Amino acid sequence: MVKVFPFEGILYNKEKLKNLSKVFTPPYDVISPQEQDGFYDIHDFNFIRLILGKEFSGDGEYNNKYIRSAAFLDGWLRHKLLVKDQKPAFYLYEQRFKVGSKKYSRLGFIGLLRLEDMGRGKVFPHEATHSRPKLDRLQLMRTTSANLESIFSLYNDEKGKVGKILKKFMKRKPLIDVSDKDKVVHRLWKIDRKPAIAKIVKEMKDKAVFIADGHHRYEAALRFKNELKLKNTKFSEEESYNHIMMYFTSMEDKGLVILPIHRVIRNLAYFDSVRFESDLGQFYTVEQYKANKKTAERTRKKLLRDMEKQGTDKHCFGLYLGNYRYFLLTLKDEKMVEEMVEEEKPKAWKKLDTNILHFTIFDRLLAISQETEDKVIYVKDEAEAVQLVDEKGCQAAFFLNPTKIEEIFAIASKLEKMPQKSTYFYPKLLSGLVINKIVHGEKIKL
Repeated sequence: MVKVFPFEGILYNKEKLKNLSKVFTPPYDVISPQEQDGFYDIHDFNFIRLILGKEFSGDGEYNNKYIRSAAFLDGWLRHKLLVKDQKPAFYLYEQRFKVGSKKYSRLGFIGLLRLEDMGRGKVFPHEATHSRPKLDRLQLMRTTSANLESIFSLYNDEKGKVGKILKKFMKRKPLIDVSDKDKVVHRLWKIDRKPAIAKIVKEMKDKAVFIADGHHRYEAALRFKNELKLKNTKFSEEESYNHIMMYFTSMEDKGLVILPIHRVIRNLAYFDSVRFESDLGQFYTVEQYKANKKTAERTRKKLLRDMEKQGTDKHCFGLYLGNYRYFLLTLKDEKMVEEMVEEEKPKAWKKLDTNILHFTIFDRLLAISQETEDKVIYVKDEAEAVQLVDEKGCQAAFFLNPTKIEEIFAIASKLEKMPQKSTYFYPKLLSGLVINKIVHGEKIKL
């Protein structure tokens, strides 16, 4: 049973910080070193100092980025740059954005989730994790005793019961209303009425929760809980550290957008594009889209439109081999691919485009294994993928359709993990909207 709880969130103090748009950041794991410098420079109290502190040559055990993050957090609380709410609440969060020419609005709420091992109860992951980023987030949690960023999760609200409760609070003036550099509008309200809180808790208790973003942070929180549990002889599950801050949005929400992540190939020895084009015929029907310098962008857009159209009932990919050579690859035989995959894998996993691309092309034709993944660059922008081939010496770019939401649930519910970089939920959550401070000795219960 999923248990969600309101909490006394910590927010930036609008009375002391007049321009809040300068203090928020994207999630730590999508921030480049150049962007990190920019966030440091834009404001003295930018959230970057908490989630992605700078490293210095003299750092050691007692002076490092994690300890500095904790010192910033404590100092900002002490000087009331950050203030804690006086009573528990859920936090309603809306994002308004555009993809192409289409406008979207995504609605969800931020609350606490009682931690449980993923896949053993009602919390399901969909991506594999790596030890280094998990340890990084664990170290930050140890020093700050806080959930600084929300996990992004999905749940089923087919009848719209939770959504109806949330929308009532949008009639209020938002606590926060800011835009980011991508022109995404972020708005936050407080849900602090006890009847509404009780209804949300009741509606969520039988839901399954699927983690969309934040797998490393969730697993770090589990380890943090287990470390403290060993020191507590009277562990009751209600301890503050047995909970994590999470953003919940409905899988039926019309603003739930998943963008594709494309693959660019580099540093392959003996790569012959003409021979490769011929070899593709083993698995795919290959259709070339002729272009020149003047028509290249228009041709690429047509290819992507055709991919989207065919992708509703077929497995297809776009390919760029340089010199304005674009191709549409349509899989000939799905059953043949299924036979390449381990028998025990669920059918939904075998039908995933990222897996089909790997087994047919990366593995069989290009000899790219998981151990040689350094030969693959992941990019979200098609134009950037083409530029890497034309100007940076890369050898081929593969364009993918976005992963479907039903594929994520089908795979995650079978306790399987998707390949890395299979999904890109857009837009990312804004970091710094709300903090959950873990108070040792404090109990979380309704």
